[in-house]
Amino acid sequence: MYRVIDKELLDELVLKAQESPRKRSHFSIHSDFTDPVQRMLIGLASGTYVRPHMHPQPNKWEMLVGVRGKSLLLIFDRDGVIKERIILSEKDFAFGAEMKPKTWHMVLPLDEDSVILEIKPGPYNPSDVVEFAQWAPEENDKGIVNFIKWVEVAQVNDKYN
Repeated sequence: MYRVIDKELLDELVLKAQESPRKRSHFSIHSDFTDPVQRMLIGLASGTYVRPHMHPQPNKWEMLVGVRGKSLLLIFDRDGVIKERIILSEKDFAFGAEMKPKTWHMVLPLDEDSVILEIKPGPYNPSDVVEFAQWAPEENDKGIVNFIKWVEVAQVNDKYN
């Protein structure tokens, strides 16, 4: 079996993200959660908030690749200081980035039609811990709007609040 990633699929992901309350949509490329490599396309619409987080397991690296539009990948230290700002795009800048385990990160769409490819080791286990940054607003928090505005303009070595 094979799966084709084409314009129609990306268009559908973007539309679903725009209509979603969380402003995101997902398409799993892997067959199931037991696959040794998990691969997922993620549509990101303006206004989505992916809370800064890290994967503490020693084998949980993660790769993000820009497939459509521009997305901003931010790498933080454990205190919330920005260490890297990487623009992921299929046309310019960097196509993707691989993060080692325990890397604090978040992604933010810069275009309305952004799609990224996420690749990470499996199998997927819902009980695996994802550690969310205590220095960033929780999902649905009123402070998200200000945090996103800050992230859009903040530079390397800046810290929120």
